[in-house]
Amino acid sequence: MTSQRTSGPGDEGILLATRASVVRHGVRRTTANDIAERAGVSRMTFYRRMGSVENAVLATLTREFRTAAADVRAASPAGTGREQLVHFAVQAVRVFATSELLESIAERDPEFLIPYVTDRFGASQQLILAQLEALIAEGLADHSIEAGEATATTLLLALQGVALSARLLRKSGTFEPTLKELERMLVRHLAPAGEGTPGAGS
Repeated sequence: MTSQRTSGPGDEGILLATRASVVRHGVRRTTANDIAERAGVSRMTFYRRMGSVENAVLATLTREFRTAAADVRAASPAGTGREQLVHFAVQAVRVFATSELLESIAERDPEFLIPYVTDRFGASQQLILAQLEALIAEGLADHSIEAGEATATTLLLALQGVALSARLLRKSGTFEPTLKELERMLVRHLAPAGEGTPGAGS
Protein backbone atom coordinates (compact mmCIF):
# COMPACT_ATOMS: atom_id res chain seq x y z
CA MET A 1 0.00 0.00 0.00
CA THR A 2 1.60 3.17 -1.19
CA SER A 3 2.38 6.09 1.08
CA GLN A 4 3.44 9.42 -0.34
CA ARG A 5 6.49 9.62 1.86
CA THR A 6 9.25 7.16 2.68
CA SER A 7 9.71 6.60 6.39
CA GLY A 8 13.20 6.36 7.84
CA PRO A 9 14.78 4.81 10.93
CA GLY A 10 13.94 7.92 12.97
CA ASP A 11 10.26 7.38 12.31
CA GLU A 12 10.04 4.04 14.14
CA GLY A 13 8.47 5.59 17.23
CA ILE A 14 5.82 7.32 15.13
CA LEU A 15 5.01 4.11 13.25
CA LEU A 16 4.66 2.15 16.49
CA ALA A 17 2.43 4.89 17.89
CA THR A 18 0.34 4.84 14.72
CA ARG A 19 -0.06 1.09 15.00
CA ALA A 20 -1.20 1.32 18.61
CA SER A 21 -3.71 4.03 17.79
CA VAL A 22 -5.17 2.21 14.77
CA VAL A 23 -5.42 -1.07 16.69
CA ARG A 24 -7.37 0.72 19.42
CA HIS A 25 -9.44 3.22 17.44
CA GLY A 26 -9.36 2.31 13.74
CA VAL A 27 -8.16 4.55 10.92
CA ARG A 28 -10.92 7.17 10.90
CA ARG A 29 -10.66 7.85 14.64
CA THR A 30 -6.87 7.98 14.68
CA THR A 31 -5.65 11.57 14.89
CA ALA A 32 -2.32 13.33 14.47
CA ASN A 33 -2.58 14.52 18.09
CA ASP A 34 -3.04 10.97 19.38
CA ILE A 35 -0.11 9.63 17.36
CA ALA A 36 2.17 12.51 18.34
CA GLU A 37 1.31 12.13 22.01
CA ARG A 38 1.93 8.38 21.95
CA ALA A 39 5.22 8.88 20.09
CA GLY A 40 6.37 11.69 22.37
CA VAL A 41 6.80 14.19 19.55
CA SER A 42 5.10 17.44 18.62
CA ARG A 43 2.22 17.59 16.17
CA MET A 44 4.44 19.68 13.89
CA THR A 45 7.14 16.99 13.96
CA PHE A 46 4.56 14.36 13.09
CA TYR A 47 3.39 16.29 10.04
CA ARG A 48 6.94 17.09 8.98
CA ARG A 49 7.89 13.40 9.03
CA MET A 50 4.66 11.78 7.85
CA GLY A 51 2.73 14.43 5.96
CA SER A 52 -0.67 13.06 7.03
CA VAL A 53 -2.36 10.44 9.18
CA GLU A 54 -3.11 8.39 6.05
CA ASN A 55 0.57 8.37 5.09
CA ALA A 56 1.45 7.26 8.61
CA VAL A 57 -1.07 4.41 8.47
CA LEU A 58 0.21 3.27 5.07
CA ALA A 59 3.83 3.41 6.25
CA THR A 60 2.82 1.43 9.34
CA LEU A 61 1.17 -1.23 7.18
CA THR A 62 4.31 -1.49 5.04
CA ARG A 63 6.40 -1.89 8.19
CA GLU A 64 4.01 -4.63 9.39
CA PHE A 65 4.26 -6.51 6.09
CA ARG A 66 8.05 -6.14 5.87
CA THR A 67 8.62 -7.41 9.41
CA ALA A 68 6.21 -10.33 9.02
CA ALA A 69 7.62 -11.37 5.65
CA ALA A 70 11.17 -11.30 7.01
CA ASP A 71 10.15 -13.40 10.03
CA VAL A 72 8.41 -15.97 7.83
CA ARG A 73 11.39 -16.22 5.50
CA ALA A 74 13.79 -16.57 8.42
CA ALA A 75 11.73 -19.47 9.79
CA SER A 76 11.47 -21.22 6.43
CA PRO A 77 12.78 -24.80 6.51
CA ALA A 78 15.39 -25.99 4.06
CA GLY A 79 14.00 -27.51 0.89
CA THR A 80 13.31 -26.97 -2.78
CA GLY A 81 12.20 -23.63 -4.12
CA ARG A 82 8.65 -24.94 -4.33
CA GLU A 83 8.66 -26.15 -0.73
CA GLN A 84 9.96 -22.81 0.48
CA LEU A 85 7.45 -20.90 -1.64
CA VAL A 86 4.49 -22.94 -0.36
CA HIS A 87 5.69 -22.53 3.23
CA PHE A 88 6.09 -18.77 2.78
CA ALA A 89 2.67 -18.39 1.16
CA VAL A 90 0.72 -20.33 3.77
CA GLN A 91 2.54 -18.90 6.78
CA ALA A 92 2.30 -15.35 5.42
CA VAL A 93 -1.48 -15.72 5.18
CA ARG A 94 -1.55 -17.05 8.75
CA VAL A 95 0.51 -14.13 10.06
CA PHE A 96 -1.42 -11.41 8.23
CA ALA A 97 -4.78 -12.99 9.07
CA THR A 98 -3.95 -12.74 12.78
CA SER A 99 -2.41 -9.25 12.68
CA GLU A 100 -4.10 -6.91 15.19
CA LEU A 101 -3.44 -4.00 12.85
CA LEU A 102 -5.07 -5.54 9.80
CA GLU A 103 -7.92 -6.97 11.86
CA SER A 104 -8.72 -3.53 13.27
CA ILE A 105 -8.74 -1.96 9.80
CA ALA A 106 -10.82 -4.76 8.28
CA GLU A 107 -13.36 -4.55 11.10
CA ARG A 108 -13.63 -0.77 11.52
CA ASP A 109 -12.53 0.75 8.20
CA PRO A 110 -12.73 -1.86 5.42
CA GLU A 111 -13.16 0.90 2.83
CA PHE A 112 -9.55 1.92 3.54
CA LEU A 113 -8.42 -1.34 1.90
CA ILE A 114 -10.70 -1.23 -1.15
CA PRO A 115 -8.39 0.76 -3.48
CA TYR A 116 -5.68 -1.84 -2.92
CA VAL A 117 -8.03 -4.66 -3.85
CA THR A 118 -9.76 -3.10 -6.86
CA ASP A 119 -7.48 -0.36 -8.25
CA ARG A 120 -3.77 -0.69 -7.54
CA PHE A 121 -1.05 -2.55 -5.69
CA GLY A 122 0.52 -0.59 -2.86
CA ALA A 123 3.95 -0.81 -1.26
CA SER A 124 2.93 -3.64 1.09
CA GLN A 125 1.60 -5.78 -1.75
CA GLN A 126 4.65 -5.00 -3.89
CA LEU A 127 6.83 -6.17 -1.03
CA ILE A 128 5.09 -9.55 -0.86
CA LEU A 129 5.06 -9.79 -4.65
CA ALA A 130 8.85 -9.34 -4.68
CA GLN A 131 9.22 -12.17 -2.16
CA LEU A 132 7.03 -14.45 -4.28
CA GLU A 133 9.00 -13.60 -7.42
CA ALA A 134 12.30 -14.37 -5.67
CA LEU A 135 11.02 -17.73 -4.43
CA ILE A 136 9.64 -18.58 -7.86
CA ALA A 137 13.06 -17.81 -9.33
CA GLU A 138 14.62 -20.25 -6.87
CA GLY A 139 12.10 -22.91 -7.83
CA LEU A 140 12.73 -22.38 -11.53
CA ALA A 141 16.47 -22.65 -10.91
CA ASP A 142 16.17 -26.01 -9.14
CA HIS A 143 13.39 -27.22 -11.50
CA SER A 144 10.90 -27.74 -8.67
CA ILE A 145 8.46 -25.15 -10.06
CA GLU A 146 6.73 -24.51 -13.34
CA ALA A 147 5.66 -20.87 -13.56
CA GLY A 148 4.65 -18.25 -16.09
CA GLU A 149 4.78 -14.49 -16.32
CA ALA A 150 1.68 -13.96 -14.18
CA THR A 151 2.28 -16.69 -11.58
CA ALA A 152 3.54 -14.38 -8.83
CA THR A 153 0.68 -11.92 -9.30
CA THR A 154 -1.88 -14.73 -9.33
CA LEU A 155 -0.45 -16.16 -6.13
CA LEU A 156 -0.52 -12.73 -4.47
CA LEU A 157 -4.21 -12.30 -5.31
CA ALA A 158 -5.04 -15.80 -4.03
CA LEU A 159 -3.21 -15.22 -0.75
CA GLN A 160 -4.77 -11.80 -0.37
CA GLY A 161 -8.24 -13.26 -0.84
CA VAL A 162 -7.77 -15.84 1.90
CA ALA A 163 -6.18 -13.33 4.30
CA LEU A 164 -8.97 -10.78 3.82
CA SER A 165 -11.58 -13.51 4.39
CA ALA A 166 -9.96 -14.69 7.62
CA ARG A 167 -12.68 -13.29 9.89
CA LEU A 168 -15.37 -15.13 7.94
CA LEU A 169 -13.33 -18.33 7.89
CA ARG A 170 -12.70 -18.21 11.64
CA LYS A 171 -16.39 -17.62 12.34
CA SER A 172 -17.28 -20.67 10.27
CA GLY A 173 -14.48 -22.74 11.81
CA THR A 174 -12.80 -23.33 8.43
CA PHE A 175 -9.66 -21.17 8.68
CA GLU A 176 -7.20 -24.00 9.34
CA PRO A 177 -8.83 -26.39 6.80
CA THR A 178 -8.68 -23.58 4.24
CA LEU A 179 -4.95 -23.13 4.84
CA LYS A 180 -4.41 -26.85 4.38
CA GLU A 181 -6.38 -26.78 1.14
CA LEU A 182 -4.40 -23.72 0.00
CA GLU A 183 -1.19 -25.63 0.67
CA ARG A 184 -2.36 -28.63 -1.39
CA MET A 185 -3.49 -26.37 -4.23
CA LEU A 186 -0.14 -24.57 -4.36
CA VAL A 187 1.86 -27.81 -4.32
CA ARG A 188 -0.15 -29.15 -7.24
CA HIS A 189 -0.33 -25.91 -9.21
CA LEU A 190 3.40 -25.18 -9.04
CA ALA A 191 4.56 -28.72 -9.83
CA PRO A 192 6.30 -29.11 -13.21
CA ALA A 193 4.21 -30.90 -15.82
CA GLY A 194 4.40 -34.67 -15.52
CA GLU A 195 5.77 -34.62 -11.98
CA GLY A 196 3.94 -36.48 -9.26
CA THR A 197 3.01 -34.60 -6.10
CA PRO A 198 3.47 -37.06 -3.22
CA GLY A 199 1.25 -36.26 -0.28
CA ALA A 200 -0.75 -33.64 -2.18
CA GLY A 201 -3.92 -35.67 -1.96
CA SER A 202 -3.50 -36.75 1.64
